[in-house]
Amino acid sequence: MGFWNQLFGRKKNNPDTGANSPYLPEKKNDVEIIFAEKFTQKGGKFIYSEDVKSTDDFFKLILEENHWSSQDVLCFDPQLIQRFGLEPSADSIDPQKFKALLISCEYLIANKGTVLICHHQLKDFKLETLPDFFIVFSGLDNFVNDVSEGMSQLKKKYADHLPNNITTLNVKNSKDEKDFLSYGNSAKNLYLVLQEH
Repeated sequence: MGFWNQLFGRKKNNPDTGANSPYLPEKKNDVEIIFAEKFTQKGGKFIYSEDVKSTDDFFKLILEENHWSSQDVLCFDPQLIQRFGLEPSADSIDPQKFKALLISCEYLIANKGTVLICHHQLKDFKLETLPDFFIVFSGLDNFVNDVSEGMSQLKKKYADHLPNNITTLNVKNSKDEKDFLSYGNSAKNLYLVLQEH
C-alpha cells in the first residue's frame, strides 16, 4: 500500500478487530503518518508528490502562490539547483535578499513534526539570517521516529566527519510566537515536498 493510501485511504470496518482487547498491543501509526499529522498540525504545508512531473508542478505552484520568481529562491545544493532550474548563488551572498530557501534534509522527525538539517543544507549560515520561507525537498527514506534516532543515523551516514550546524527546523506558528518561551526561536514557514518516486 502506497504512502498516499496510508495517509488518506479508507478505513476498513473489520468486525473481528472492532473491539479493543486489553491483551493486544496498541496499533501504532506508521512513522510517515505521525510526521505528516504533527507537521500539518503545527502549520507546515505538506505536499505529497507521486513522481518527478508532479513535483515540478508543485514547485511552480508554490512560487505562484507566493508571487515569487525562481530568482527569489536561494539554493546551495547543486543537484536541486539543476533539478529545479535555479540560478547558482554566488559565494558572497546576502540570504536576506531572497524570499525562500530550497533545501534537502537529513531526516524528518516524526514525533515532533520537525526537519533535521545540518551544514550540508545551511552552509555556515545561522537560521535567523536565512529567508523566512523554506521549501524542503525529501524522499520517503528520510523518516525517523525521534531526534535520537536521527542523530544515530546521522553518525552512521557521516561516520568519517560528523557535520556541524546540526539543528531542527520548526514550523513558524503565530500561536507559539506569542508564548514568551519561544522568544529567540528561529522557526520558519515550511513547505515540505515529499516525492515518492
